[in-house]
Amino acid sequence: MVKKVRESNIELFRIILMLMIIAHHYVSHGGGVVLYDFDNVTGSQLFLELWGWGGKTGINCFLLITGYFMCMQEFTWRKFLKLYLEIKFYTLLFPIVFWALGRQQFSLHYCFETLFGVAVNLGKDFPPSYLALFLLVPFVNRLIRAMDRKTHLRLLLILLLLYTVPGTFFLNFFFESIGWYVTVYLIGAYLRLYPLPVLGDLKKSSLLATVSLSLGFGSILFFTYTQRSLGLPIYYLLADSNQILAVLCAVALFCLFKSINLGHIRWINAIATATFGVYLIHDQENVRQWLWGEVFHVKDYYGGDWLWLHAVCALLAVYAACVILDVLRQRLLEKPLFEWLDKRFPALNVKVK
Repeated sequence: MVKKVRESNIELFRIILMLMIIAHHYVSHGGGVVLYDFDNVTGSQLFLELWGWGGKTGINCFLLITGYFMCMQEFTWRKFLKLYLEIKFYTLLFPIVFWALGRQQFSLHYCFETLFGVAVNLGKDFPPSYLALFLLVPFVNRLIRAMDRKTHLRLLLILLLLYTVPGTFFLNFFFESIGWYVTVYLIGAYLRLYPLPVLGDLKKSSLLATVSLSLGFGSILFFTYTQRSLGLPIYYLLADSNQILAVLCAVALFCLFKSINLGHIRWINAIATATFGVYLIHDQENVRQWLWGEVFHVKDYYGGDWLWLHAVCALLAVYAACVILDVLRQRLLEKPLFEWLDKRFPALNVKVK
């Protein structure tokens, strides 16, 4: 039997998406946004606005990837347990570390949130909501297989109408709604089962991505310079996952990277295995406050000539450090644990119907 080799185009896409999300957190958690002055827009302000654009679009892209590949795979409890333990490891590790170092005061509320963080943050944060989506995969896949193309498309149109119209034009945000996650999963599955002409055509997908990103960046600039007259958020069309340009840009970027033929590049695939771990590490509540406020002092660089260089260096440093930490976790903890579990509990690998 020939072992299937994983292509590196989507793995590279996952790396770039995580860099986009870290850049978004640099802006949203770094504190620079409180210094924005829309009566006197500066180069620093414009840079940060464009640097931090891709957070919610990145989340949509990860959900598209999940739907595209998982719609053709079977659910196993091993996959779910692996995902759950990774989330649980980091949600326990950093609160305990910060409490042990005296940087966090102990309280029953803090203890409760540490122990039950997955349940507490369900529907609020990406990791627990993604875990919930994973539980629904067998049922959603069964629904997908029961539908023909027209029915699948009609369902998508109705869901997009329900989510994107209120989200875009009435600022009815859904944050990390499970229903929205299922919707994007269904879009990814549709692209897999009924490929669009743009999927696999590098020229067409490049054009689609260029137009979509131009609209996204253009909207940011437009709402920046119309703040005094319109008063709408600068990310009015991108601020949440269910807004129209966040969806369009996500689909366009996915089609672009799916159309790129990289073959198999081992080091890209190795780094990409830590993608979810990078998210879990750098966006823990205690970590984000310490990281952007005390390590990188983002606010101190606002208005300076070297803001762009500081942003790039911080991005690469955070990503590299998190990859190293997560690779160590995989090799020292996850791999030995699942080798033992596979021997003791082979039923974990049984496909769930």
